Amino acid sequence: MATLTSTQITEDGIAVSGTTLDASNTFTNTGKEFIYFANDSGVTKTITVTAQTTSVDDPLYGELTKANATLAVANGATALIGPFAVEAYNDTNQETTFAITPYDAADRDSAQILYV
Repeated sequence: MATLTSTQITEDGIAVSGTTLDASNTFTNTGKEFIYFANDSGVTKTITVTAQTTSVDDPLYGELTKANATLAVANGATALIGPFAVEAYNDTNQETTFAITPYDAADRDSAQILYV
């Protein structure tokens, strides 16, 4: 599992570049982060962001459920996924986990974590 660092987007802009990925990845989530993913692998990739809190008992609405965030990214496409509510997606280390499927070595430099 790769632990990724975030890059801040400023008014001067940034040059998006990939970072070393694994099939499963984590990053510190403050609620402002996005996953930038560029798919040049030849096949559609699915990004799945794991929800840590999947149900809440609300006094007004009753039992509510939260699913994982998923996005299919077609070959040749780029995507921004997020931001992610810390209460739903963070684990006890304040990290959020996402997976790339199917994963192969061509995906190693295809994503970057950005925040504003």
